[in-house]
Amino acid sequence: MTYFADLTHAYSLFDHDTVRYEWGTLDYRPRYERLSVGWLDGSQPFDTGPVPDGFADALLDIVGNPAVNETRGLHGCEFCPSDTSLIADPRSDGESWLAFREIRVPARPGVMFAAPALIWHYVSAHAYRPPAEFVEAVQRYDAGWATEPSPWIPPDGERAVWGRTARNVMLRCVRCGQKFELHYTPDEPGRRALSLATQQLREQCPDHAKEWEFWDKIR
Repeated sequence: MTYFADLTHAYSLFDHDTVRYEWGTLDYRPRYERLSVGWLDGSQPFDTGPVPDGFADALLDIVGNPAVNETRGLHGCEFCPSDTSLIADPRSDGESWLAFREIRVPARPGVMFAAPALIWHYVSAHAYRPPAEFVEAVQRYDAGWATEPSPWIPPDGERAVWGRTARNVMLRCVRCGQKFELHYTPDEPGRRALSLATQQLREQCPDHAKEWEFWDKIR
């Protein structure tokens, strides 16, 4: 996990914030300052102690409400044994992990607390005590900050709508090893994105086309 000291403006993982909605994602360059909280590291001490009743539950309610800056990689808890370091979302069936997204909590006009979703685990399992300002912000949290129109969301955000937004991907040919840039629209009527990308790869790479001709012949 990347370490940022609490209540510093050190957050630097992404230039943009990407918020996930039911319809897709909204990517924008924040006009608010991001104040770091809960970016703990095994080599750094952190404050411990009691937190108000219900605080951990309130914090868990914020996780994914909405989800911010989801990634494909997972970070384990550095304070847990290695075989139990991947922390599941307790509200799920154990297949959804906390350590691939972040949360945002409005602090004051123009300032957001930026924290990893693992902060809930740090509080509930390792007695981490976040700064009082953050605790108060969580207790008055309103998920409506991400509902447009909003003073937190700039109007020039880039929207990616599930099933309708064109995408570019890089796909490697298994025969020649070269990478090709392919373009497709997810959920295009009657076609799967994977089949569309594969078709483009066959058209661009003669060696890959030969492989498919071989499979076509033995079917």
